[in-house]
Order: sequence, then C-alpha cells, then structure tokens
Amino acid sequence: MQKTSFTSRAVQTISAGISILLLLTVILCFAIPYAKAVIPAFGSSHTTGYSAARIISIIWYTFKEAFISMLISVAIGVPAAYFVSQKKFSGREFLLSLGAIPLCIPPLIVALGYIATFGMNGIFNRFLMSTFKLENPPLQFLYSFWGIVITQGFYNFPLVMVTVSDRWETIDKRQSDAAKMLGASNFKIFSTITVHQISGAIISSCIPVFIFCFFSFMIVLLFGSIGGTTLEVAIYHAGRSDLDFHSVAVLSLIESLCALLVMEVYAVFEKKHEKENPISLKKNDTNSDFSPISAVLFLSIILLIAVFFLTPIISIFLSSISDKKGSLTLSVWKNVFSMKGFLPSLKNTITTACATASFCSIAGFCYAVFVRLSPLKKNTLIRTIPILPMAVSSVAMGIGMSMTVKQGNQLTLIAAQSALYWPFAYRQLQTHLSAIPQDVINGANLLSPNPLDKIFKIIIPYSWRGIISAFGFTFAMSCGDATLPLVLAIPRFDTLALFTYRLAGSYRFSQASASGFLLGIICAAVFLIANRIKSPHNSKRSPQ
Repeated sequence: MQKTSFTSRAVQTISAGISILLLLTVILCFAIPYAKAVIPAFGSSHTTGYSAARIISIIWYTFKEAFISMLISVAIGVPAAYFVSQKKFSGREFLLSLGAIPLCIPPLIVALGYIATFGMNGIFNRFLMSTFKLENPPLQFLYSFWGIVITQGFYNFPLVMVTVSDRWETIDKRQSDAAKMLGASNFKIFSTITVHQISGAIISSCIPVFIFCFFSFMIVLLFGSIGGTTLEVAIYHAGRSDLDFHSVAVLSLIESLCALLVMEVYAVFEKKHEKENPISLKKNDTNSDFSPISAVLFLSIILLIAVFFLTPIISIFLSSISDKKGSLTLSVWKNVFSMKGFLPSLKNTITTACATASFCSIAGFCYAVFVRLSPLKKNTLIRTIPILPMAVSSVAMGIGMSMTVKQGNQLTLIAAQSALYWPFAYRQLQTHLSAIPQDVINGANLLSPNPLDKIFKIIIPYSWRGIISAFGFTFAMSCGDATLPLVLAIPRFDTLALFTYRLAGSYRFSQASASGFLLGIICAAVFLIANRIKSPHNSKRSPQ
C-alpha cells in the first residue's frame, strides 16, 4: 500500500511539474515572438513604409468594416433572439443550434460558400443569367467592402442571437406587466423597458463579434477590393511581401492597442451591467401567437437567414458534387482524394490539432487552477496574462514566430497556435472551476495538506467535462486555421485549411468546396461531440 501510495504521489508530482512547465513554455511562445514582432517599432534608425495618413486610413477601414459587420449581426441576431426566446414555432431548436456554427466552422469555409452562392459563377448569378438571358452576372457585390461585411455579419449573427435570447427569456417581466396594465403599447414597453433589460446582452455579444471581424483575415484577403485593406491584411503584406518589419511592428502595436481598448470597455460595461440588471432564475413562457407585424418580421428574418447563412453552407456541398454543367457527380471528390497533397495535409491537420488542443487544455487547466486557488487571483497582471493573446492577431504572431525561428516546421505551428489559443481553453475551464463550492475546497484543505490531492481528487473530477470541451474547441480552432500555416510558410507542409485555400486561390472552387466541406465536418463533429459531453442535459445551450 505504501509503495502504491508513493508511486501515485510520484506520478502526480511529475504530471503537475510537466503541466506547469508546459504552461510557462506556452506563455513564452507567445511573449518572445510577439516581442520580436513589435520591437522594431522602437528602432530610431528605421522608418515605416506607411505614411501617417495611410495608417489612419487603414485603421479607419478596419474599424468601419468591423463595426458595420457587427451592426448586420445585431440587425439579424436581435430579432431572431426575440422569436426564439418569446415564440413557439417549428424549427426553433434548429435556429438555436446555428449558434455553434461560428464557433466550429472556419471563416475560410464560409467564404467558399459565399463564392459558390454569390460569386460570378455562383448559384444565384447562374440562375438570374439563365432566367433573364443576361450576358453578365448581375450580382457583383461579393468582391468589395459590402461583400466582406455581409459575409462577416451573417456568419456571426448566431452569436448575437444565442447570447441575447439567453438573457431575453429570463428578464424580469414585472415592469413590463405593470406598464401593460397602465395602458402602454407593446412598442412603448419594448423601447423603454425591454431594451434596457437586454442591452447588456446585446453589448456582450457585440464586442466578441466586433473583435472577430476586427481580426478577420481570410475573408478580407479573399474578398477585399483594391484601395481598401485592414490592419491584419496590411501586416501580412508588410511582413511577407515587402519584408518591412518596422511597419509590421507599428501596425501590430496599433492593432493590439485598439483591441485591448475595446476589450477594456467591454469588461467595464459588463461589470456595471451585472450589478444593475440581475437575471431571473425563472424562464419566461413562450407563445405561438404572431401579430401581422411580427409575422412579417419573422418571415423576413427567416428569409434573410436562409439566403445569406444557410444557402452558402449548403452550396459548399452542392458545389463539391456538381460539374460545370450542374450535373451531379462524385468526380470532384475522387479528384481531391487522388491529389498528391491531400492525405499529407489531412494527416498534418489531425496531428497538429491534437497536439495544439492537448497543450492548450493542459495550459488552460493549470492557469485556471492557479487562479481558482491563488490569493493573487485578483491581481491585475494575473488577470491580464490570458487576455493579451486575444488582442494579438494570428498574422502578427506568425511573423514574429518566423523572425524567432528562421526555418519553421510543424512544431513551430503547434507552438504558435498554442500560444494564441490557450486563453480560450482557460476561459472554458475557469467556468467549471468557479462552480466548485468553496466548502469543498476548504474540506479538501483540512483532509490533506498536499495541494496535489486537492487537484487530482477534487478539481479534475469536477472539471473533466470542461477539459474535454476545451480540447474540442481548440481542436476545431486549430483545424480551421489557415492563417498561421500561410504566414509561417513551412516548406513542404500543408494543413487541410491551407490546402483548401490554395485550391481556392487557383480558382479550383469545386475541389476547394469538397476539401472545405470535409474540413468543416471534422471541425463541427469534434466541437459538437465535446460540447455534448460538456452539457449532456442541455443541448439547447451548447454553443455557450
């Protein structure tokens, strides 16, 4: 028994030591490359290749596309949230399930769907040209500013819908009921009471959408027009095309400072709103009554979602099983499977994602345990460390990693992804660890003076579902990442996302659709399985 106890204690100690070392390594893998990327900004002997006016123009364009994309998400997401939280209708659960798509389907796949639907040779243009005997495609908005914001806006609307509906179905209705008894109209009640009650949820959903669009790379790279570029794309061109690392440093610093400012505003607002608008634990009743106005709005929202969200996703699959004449065929899939680079890219994707997800989950768990148990949990530096990677773009990290490691390889990619993605794992695990009652922690302290017993016998059994969820989420992020593999430019190394991007870049959209569809299935399957394990009794709110 003593030997078994000693062996068990040794395994625990070694495991804890390796995990802590891994966490420190992941943090260093972020700090060193990012420092390499931004230090040239402070060199007095260099001048940036971008004038002040040009930088201001890029910043303005970036904020504009992110803000308008966010407004489109809100314009669709808030009405959709009203219907799924207040009304009963067929397809309600399906509409809620769309909340998982922005989290598990990479932007590259959505971009391919928009090309297959609204591109020059897309479904709608072919239909309109055939029906009205037109010589030129009538829909030409895709490769422009509006193509970018429409794609991003509809891609992210489910995040707004799910977040706002969660809040809307639990608001305290006593004020609304009192106003109705006093004769207030539904519009008056909504504009003076309900909007205030759900405003925090709207802001809470807007900021992540804004940040996602602010750091958008693939969609802007594919659809961006001449004369308009974002900070992310400008950093890529400065680092990879012009080798202007001083400009990379300046633009990266500006981008991170802007992102941190937005995150700080969000944190302050959210903390203030939580105090002013506590939620009710009781969910409000839903009904199936639609007024004429609400029926028209409902049908309009459903139509927009069908055209701009569902059709592009379906089009990816249809494009992968259709030839140029529109006939159904499996030749595209056979062609993709027979390509020399397909199987290696698939293998690279799975191995990279498994390694990245493992490192992120371990690092995130270690940091979550430290924050949960440490008296320094409220220290500003401790709270800032997991926020910093979320304010740094993949392009800046990739260029910094390339400056740090002269010859990139698969391990370089894993290190870069882990450095950027571990905070997402940490945030998921923090929720689970925060739910452990303090009485349980105190009891463990009394029963065993060894902190490892508390971790291995209490915390891990309590949070194993969160660990699996964090693994699935970061696995999907790694699989769908085409940016870091593109920026790192690892010789003779492709992931499935980069393989798909290269096919799209060579105008082989049918093959790109097949490859992208397979990539989307892998990402979605792992994410949804992990999320189901995380919340086995609550499929409705799994995206959260």
